[in-house]
Amino acid sequence: MDKIDRLGWVAGIAFQVFGVRIGIRVSDPLVLESILSRVPVGWTRLHPAVVNRLYSVVTPLVRRRNVRHFCVLYGDHTRLSRTERIDDLLNHFESDLDLHIAANSQDRLFIHAGAVSWKGHTIVIPGRSHTGKTTLVAEFLKSGAAYYSDDFAAIDHAGYLHPYPRDLSVRTESYGSKRVPPEEFRAARAQPGPISLVLLTEYAEDRRWSPSPVSRGQAMLRLLENTPSARKQPAFAIGVLQKAVTRTRNTPGQVRVVTNSRETFLPRFSAYMSASASPTIVSTSECPAEVLEAIPMLRESR
Repeated sequence: MDKIDRLGWVAGIAFQVFGVRIGIRVSDPLVLESILSRVPVGWTRLHPAVVNRLYSVVTPLVRRRNVRHFCVLYGDHTRLSRTERIDDLLNHFESDLDLHIAANSQDRLFIHAGAVSWKGHTIVIPGRSHTGKTTLVAEFLKSGAAYYSDDFAAIDHAGYLHPYPRDLSVRTESYGSKRVPPEEFRAARAQPGPISLVLLTEYAEDRRWSPSPVSRGQAMLRLLENTPSARKQPAFAIGVLQKAVTRTRNTPGQVRVVTNSRETFLPRFSAYMSASASPTIVSTSECPAEVLEAIPMLRESR
């Protein structure tokens, strides 16, 4: 850390977001505004402060011809990114900051999940990265859903779901990503409310979509698997999830629904929910390949 401290810092800021104290220092003051634009809305400045995590950003002040210039991002004493593109560094900073907040916040419990409000149901879709959460959330938005998040579901101490202030991160054909505001899908930002449905899904090629209700205990385990703070703060995580899941109602029995195209998935999903007396914890065991273009589901691991 001493070597990093000696690099020469010309500007910095300390702030608090979701109860987590963050510090940022830069070698070029012009970069600070771009970095702060990647911090979730609602942060407050601290004067002065001991921080939980310190980010250090080194960018070239003078560029020379025929010389490669790198931007470097440190999280505390660890180098997180070394790249020639400042946008890549900013993306890495945003991703690491989100994960650090999720793992350390005591203001909200963060679950790695997509979340929408659709036809009176507040739906949470837990899952890890690269599992299709964003694509599924986008399809819900196109069908009139309101937006909570495509990556982190934020739950308060009373078990209510809140929007996480990030636009959708849509992957591109070049394996990168771009931020797309929900308004581009003509979707509104959802209001805080109780969770009414937990959708546990996993993608499997050439399978049919076959949902069935599962127990609250099973839902709790799957949610905990996708809760970054569960290891550091297990009592906090379990306490909040118990309140969130207790607000749901489970329905016994099993209903089989088969979809053949992406156009029929959401209508059939809606019909299943209505016919099953508002089931709130649903597991999908199979998914048709035809749905993959727009809705890559996840198949529950056995």
